[in-house]
Amino acid sequence: MKILVTENQNYILRRLQQFIDIVEDQIEGYEQHHANAWWCSVFNPETFLDNLKDRSIEEFVNENWEFFHDDSEMGGANIDVVILYDIVNQEYGNYIKNLFVRKCNYSRF
Repeated sequence: MKILVTENQNYILRRLQQFIDIVEDQIEGYEQHHANAWWCSVFNPETFLDNLKDRSIEEFVNENWEFFHDDSEMGGANIDVVILYDIVNQEYGNYIKNLFVRKCNYSRF
């Protein structure tokens, strides 16, 4: 079975480490916050994870602005970034939610 990867998908794959670095930098930034920071009153573990994913993807898109705003066949303006959400969920999702619980003394009770 052959898997065909388009040139735009290949662009994303070549820059995957860049995206991972962005996610890890976001996580590290929250790790350095004191307990019960402002974001503890704004989020819950799920919305915290969603926000971190969205901000990481936004930063990744901004750092690769020309690619993601190129609507030609070679550009990524129409590329689906669901794979980036999946990577964060699978590789960091539980850690990020636990980070929120730990830093915010969060309990569901």
